[in-house]
Amino acid sequence: MSSNRPIAPSTLSIKDLPWQIIWDKDKCTLCGKCTAVCPVNAIELGVFRKRTIEASIGLENTPSNDFKIYYGIRQKTDPAYSCVGCAMCNLVCPNDAIIPAKSDEADKLRYHINQGGQPRRRGGRRSTPDSLLDTIKFIRISMLTDPALDAGRHEFELTTLLGRILSPEENLTFLNENGWIPPVREIYPLMIGGMSFGALSPNMWEGLQLGVSYLNKELSMPVRICTGEGGCPPRLLRSRFLKYVILQIASGYFGWDEIIHDIPDMKEDPCAIEIKYGQGAKPGDGGLLMWYKVNKLIAAIRGVPTGVNLPSPPTHQTQYSIEESVAKMIQSISMAWGFRVPVYPKIWPCH
Repeated sequence: MSSNRPIAPSTLSIKDLPWQIIWDKDKCTLCGKCTAVCPVNAIELGVFRKRTIEASIGLENTPSNDFKIYYGIRQKTDPAYSCVGCAMCNLVCPNDAIIPAKSDEADKLRYHINQGGQPRRRGGRRSTPDSLLDTIKFIRISMLTDPALDAGRHEFELTTLLGRILSPEENLTFLNENGWIPPVREIYPLMIGGMSFGALSPNMWEGLQLGVSYLNKELSMPVRICTGEGGCPPRLLRSRFLKYVILQIASGYFGWDEIIHDIPDMKEDPCAIEIKYGQGAKPGDGGLLMWYKVNKLIAAIRGVPTGVNLPSPPTHQTQYSIEESVAKMIQSISMAWGFRVPVYPKIWPCH
């Protein structure tokens, strides 16, 4: 394999990564599906140059060098694009030509990620390696809590893969057969962002939900849609189409009384729970639903009087530290659905 990258003593190799991509050249048809769906962009199409030596019989004949050039799948060694073992490439490959394999060596990648030399910090303390708080990153504390707090001591890093989580029985079966468990087993190539019930008219909002259900049921397209802050009509919460919906809990908590009360009556689990820590359209600022949009239906779902302005705070006013947010928001919401539903934060950087 030819490469123009400089080689140094600290240069990473594939063997240094926690997951290695095993690719079979003879089976691959270069369809590109694996590189298209990789959520962390760990693989790419590369040009390989292979040298083969052919030795001829007889002392008078000298061996010949033969160089062959071919295209194939190459794994990146940049820590920012390291494979997480989700097996999405294997799921979409029509020829079973690619699969991630867990490394049998110690995790050497962690020594290369933090190249600035600073220790991980969490609330003034160093994080326990491989803990939950090592997997989330908030760029600015104002996305989460009061900006007046000490921003320098809060650090998170995050890579969230959305998809249906295996049941405990399926987990054990997959573990026994393959020796590891992938984070998710579904791929969502198209996700519609959050537009709240209220910001959009009820007809438009429900029309989008029906469109997503049609794409999934009739056209077999794995499309998902986020509700945005504002809650859901009870008939959606109790329908079988809820599995195509990402429920958002945002800083205003609008509509969440209805959602929590309807959990026992839900026929399907939602696709995921999105906790919005930052305002996407107006970074650093909150949203506002004008009073003339708050009709009786919107007011009933959001649990507010009719005809009043509904400001959405820029941060969760009940959260005063990252530790508290993890305990109150992420862990408690995961427990509400029996840890069957992915829970992730939505964070928008403020520049």
